Amino acid sequence: MSTPVMLTQAGTITAEWMPDKGDLIIHRIELLRDGEVIDLLAQGAKFEVLRREQNLERRAVDGRRTATLAVPGMRVGDVLRVAYTITLADQALGAEMQSITGLPVKPFQIDNGEVTVSWPKSEPVQWAAFQGPDGLKAVEKGETTSVAIPLPLPKRPEVAASAPARYDFPSILQATTFADWPEVSRTMAAVFEPKTGFAKDGPLAEQVAEIARQTSDPLDRAALATRFVQDKISYLANGMDGGNYIPQSPDETWEQRYGDCKAKTVLLVSMLRALGVNAEPFAVRSAAGDALPELLPMPGGFDHVIVHAVIDGVDYWLDGTSIGTRRDNIDVVPPFFNGLALRKDGAELVPLTPRLPKSPLHKIVLTYDSSAGVRVPAMYDVDFAFSGPMAASLRTASEQLEGDALRSAVLSMIAPTIGGSQATSATIEYDDVSGFAHVKAKGILTPPWKRKDEIMQLVPPGAPVSNVSFDADRARQAWRGVPLLLNGPNYSDYTFSVILPHQGSGFSLHGDKAIKTTIAGIEIASDASLSGNRMAVRQTVRSAADELAAPAIPDAVRAYAAVSNNLPRIEADSDTLMEWDYVGPKRKLLVPLDKAYAELIAQASEPEDQAASYVNRANFRSGIGELAGAESDLDQAIAKGATADMYYDRARVRQAQGNLSGALADYRQVESLDGKGASLPAQAELLGRMGRYDESLAAAREYADYAETPSDAQQTEGAALMWAGQKEEGLSMVRKAADRRPGDAHLLNAICWQGGIWNVVDASIMDACNGAVEKSNWSAPFLDSRAVAYYRLGKFEDALRDQNAALAASPDLMPTRFMRGVVRIKLGDKKGGNQDIANALQLNPDLKAQYAAYGIEPAR
Repeated sequence: MSTPVMLTQAGTITAEWMPDKGDLIIHRIELLRDGEVIDLLAQGAKFEVLRREQNLERRAVDGRRTATLAVPGMRVGDVLRVAYTITLADQALGAEMQSITGLPVKPFQIDNGEVTVSWPKSEPVQWAAFQGPDGLKAVEKGETTSVAIPLPLPKRPEVAASAPARYDFPSILQATTFADWPEVSRTMAAVFEPKTGFAKDGPLAEQVAEIARQTSDPLDRAALATRFVQDKISYLANGMDGGNYIPQSPDETWEQRYGDCKAKTVLLVSMLRALGVNAEPFAVRSAAGDALPELLPMPGGFDHVIVHAVIDGVDYWLDGTSIGTRRDNIDVVPPFFNGLALRKDGAELVPLTPRLPKSPLHKIVLTYDSSAGVRVPAMYDVDFAFSGPMAASLRTASEQLEGDALRSAVLSMIAPTIGGSQATSATIEYDDVSGFAHVKAKGILTPPWKRKDEIMQLVPPGAPVSNVSFDADRARQAWRGVPLLLNGPNYSDYTFSVILPHQGSGFSLHGDKAIKTTIAGIEIASDASLSGNRMAVRQTVRSAADELAAPAIPDAVRAYAAVSNNLPRIEADSDTLMEWDYVGPKRKLLVPLDKAYAELIAQASEPEDQAASYVNRANFRSGIGELAGAESDLDQAIAKGATADMYYDRARVRQAQGNLSGALADYRQVESLDGKGASLPAQAELLGRMGRYDESLAAAREYADYAETPSDAQQTEGAALMWAGQKEEGLSMVRKAADRRPGDAHLLNAICWQGGIWNVVDASIMDACNGAVEKSNWSAPFLDSRAVAYYRLGKFEDALRDQNAALAASPDLMPTRFMRGVVRIKLGDKKGGNQDIANALQLNPDLKAQYAAYGIEPAR
């Protein structure tokens, strides 16, 4: 005990044992201090015995006891010695024994440790160290044989990503008297078979008779019996009185209406046999079952038991602890990899060979309504359907969740597929007939169309073919032979459609319209069509394989690349509706969105949710130029519960309307709530525009205390000086900021922008402009700055070229659009120029006054 911390950490001794299987015997508790041995047991120290069911919330009890002792009188510098024995005689194993001991691996910290397994030399014991040190040998001494392993083991090499579980199996030392898997099978069958069956005139017999009356088809009977056990018997693992291996009887399970995997398996086997179906218990490992063939034969290698049934020569694997088994999915092979039938004549370990599911296990039906346009939010309608264990958890959720909790759960489940959204309706429903759980939602979606290479396009979201992956880093020599873990068996069914604006005019379908191929055992099918105002995509991905051999990975990667590069997408031509177009009759296109936003506001019950709903509608309204409505919504949001972000949003909306004093007041409110100085550059800019130069400089200089870098502060102060008419001093300060980070594109752009708007463009300014554009890879905002500089030099053609390029990449840059209008008028295109200016002012009316302050006004 070298420190006070160790006294706390190691000051309480604990030991666990199972009273129904053996004893805990305390041999010594001693302190060594200054050469003296202090016997705490002799001094009367006593353990307290606790029963702590640590897995009770998982419906598991085992009767485990814990003995605890707070070591009395221990001091810093003492050495604590503890010795105790736990005896074990498992009722199910008879005279056989098994041992599985974990082997700690570095960086586990222990100065000096060892694990030893020993046994009488006359006993036929098998032993092996899985992922252990090489060169281990058993040592005989007298009548005892032992194996000793120093601890901790060296750190294990990094495991390849996406490798099967057996490659990351923990280091363990195993020892057993079981000779082989058939002996394990016979031993466990002797425990299970006596519990099989039920009273012929009891309540279970009537349940079986009811199933028999419903159908004579053995597969239907098997599905109904499995469903009965899954739905009528709740789960409770009872490990007491030998219960870790010994099941309770079917009559007891039915009377209590609960049981663990053993109880459910024995019940299901009994029912199936009574229905004329060949069935037997089957032991499996629920995780890392692929490692079983490499482990020694012992019952401890398994942690789960299911039912193996044979119907018309076909193997079926039925799990009474799962849920949702129906005739359509009864053929699915669970991912346990290997298992052992429990038979009185014994059986060998056998693989659970995967096969293609006959029916989908997951379904998605998703519709986007983009009839209002591709640059505004879309309406969506989605139905995610799940079977099996996922359906079980969702069934519970459907019964327990409601209101905001339900809506939040649904949104979190659909977000990985459709991204950020708001739901006007959200439900989780369980279909008892099909065994499917449905997650359904309708609402408003952030504009799903993305701009790529100057084209608006939509790729079907969450499409299963897009989610297939054969990515596996096998570059290291040690990884060359490691297979890739796949997710079979699986069967996904996906239907997507999008309703297009303009009755579909101007839209085109790209990629392969029909794909049907098999890659590494994964069946891929995709069909896409464009008809009228609707694009439709149907995809299925069906697979059985659970892993792919390492040599086959490169071929699979190449084959899938040919598919993924040609998946269907829809593209809009350049004549699509823009945000400023929603005026006059075209405003009616947005009425469904108006109603949906109003519904979201009405549904919100808590002030925080109400505020968020108003903010969402404000963002929508400001995006289409309805600035007064946006400001009103932000007023409501702030009244419900103000945040710094809300004041930021309202400041921008007010400024866009030309309300500079209102915007300034909001930025100051930001600082009162946030206090991080982030709004000070915006305040300095507004104060400069308002002619309050001293205040502008004060705000800029105050920002120096908050800026992330000195360069940020210098840029802000330089801009404030230029507003105050000190152009030379201001530009010099911005140049100093650039000198701190030569070649920084953003700082070069700051020089270009300030030189352009204040009409002090010379060769050095143009050098900065060109450097900024080139180093930023022709970023649209930087092209805009250079266009202003060209405008000041009277190089209108050059300015127009930069503006066209900037707007092609980012058509929502309203300052660029305004200035392009100015330039186009200069070049004689009065109609086009006035249209650009009108479009820009539709969304940001303040641009006219802003550029007038720079001395730039459209020619009449």
